[in-house]
Amino acid sequence: GQRSETKNISSHKASEKALLYEIVRQKNVLRRGKTVVQETRHFDEAREITVSLRTKEEAHDYRYFPEPDLVPLRIADLAPMIKETLPELPDAQRERFIAQYGIQEEHAKTLTAELKLATFFEEVLFKGADVMLASTWIADILKGELNYRGKTIDSFSKAHLLEILSLLEKNKITEKSGIEIVRTLLDTQNQSVSHIVKENGLLRIEGDEVIEMVKQAVEGNQDAVADYKNGKNEALNFIVGAVMKKTRGRADPKKVRELIIQQLGECNEITCQSP
Repeated sequence: GQRSETKNISSHKASEKALLYEIVRQKNVLRRGKTVVQETRHFDEAREITVSLRTKEEAHDYRYFPEPDLVPLRIADLAPMIKETLPELPDAQRERFIAQYGIQEEHAKTLTAELKLATFFEEVLFKGADVMLASTWIADILKGELNYRGKTIDSFSKAHLLEILSLLEKNKITEKSGIEIVRTLLDTQNQSVSHIVKENGLLRIEGDEVIEMVKQAVEGNQDAVADYKNGKNEALNFIVGAVMKKTRGRADPKKVRELIIQQLGECNEITCQSP
């Protein structure tokens, strides 16, 4: 295409407006089947348009001359080499994460928004973490806790996350306990995951201990029991919440729900249809 230059631009904002106008103007010229003229234009700041000042038919009218102290730079020769050395760009990385790992698009967007976060994710996978568990915990939980504290992923150890994910996979802790561990690690110094679990009693509770707490919750919430038997399903959720409060989130809520229904010895028309 032909060279067109614009003068009388007084600020960065004016430069942006002049460029946007020229893009539209030159596109319209080409759409009409005409040729962009080599010329100098003036930017009218009041009207936010450019107007022609003078045309220049030959390049020598610009009085260009070679700089004798500069070696000619042939960009075309360098382009392939530069392209090969470019790092993976965020859009390409996001598409690769979705295709290669099968993770959710929203998780892929979050993970690839920062190079360090994407690297952290892949290094955790390399160490053997479950893909779906890792993507969810890094993109949703860990990233949220970091943002809340104004911290970056550098503030969290991959070894700590791997240990938390392992405990979750083995059903040793609940998600709520896992979040508590993450928060404690971010808010304190020099603590291990195992110490936090032991110190705060975060291991999942099961069996007779949960059954006993279910019994206590049922006995202590007779109004909710009556409402549930009368078909109010939200009353069952209330009793589940009471048990989870007693266990400090260390029991499996699905299992708690099943135990409550068993304890009541019946289910209403809604819960009987639940899987």
